[in-house]
Amino acid sequence: MFNRNEKYAYDKGYRVTFNGDMINPNGDKVGHLNSSGYLKHKIRFGPHKEGKHKSFLVSRLQAYQKYGEAIYCPGIVVRHLNGIKTDNSCDNIRIGNTRDNLLDIPKEDRIKNAIKASRKIAKYDAKKIRRYYNKVKSYKKTMKKFNIPSKGSLWDVLNRVNIY
Repeated sequence: MFNRNEKYAYDKGYRVTFNGDMINPNGDKVGHLNSSGYLKHKIRFGPHKEGKHKSFLVSRLQAYQKYGEAIYCPGIVVRHLNGIKTDNSCDNIRIGNTRDNLLDIPKEDRIKNAIKASRKIAKYDAKKIRRYYNKVKSYKKTMKKFNIPSKGSLWDVLNRVNIY
């Protein structure tokens, strides 16, 4: 669930231009890349010099400008149609569900990602892990015993019928 920082930023005068540039209330271009490669910006919430800083993605502000409160509906994500995370132009931003978002990724890239993910979990003995998990019914204990780094990886091991 996302916060409503975009609405707050919009109410404070921040905008994303049609071409996708983020501007502050003074008209200056702002924003920087986060560790995931998306453009974001941080503004102060609350009284001057005492308020906390909160971040929001430029793409979400663009979506808020286009679709309003609809971006906060359950299951809705902001999509970059061309797959370029830094392209926040109005024509490139849409809202949809996670499946729509995944289908925005070119087929070749989806296949590469699936193969890479499959290789990560192929090293685990799925039958042994499933047997153990069915006994203890604990993700935490199962991850620890088999040195599995994340719940997502364990879910993949437990739920994939054929890894290879």
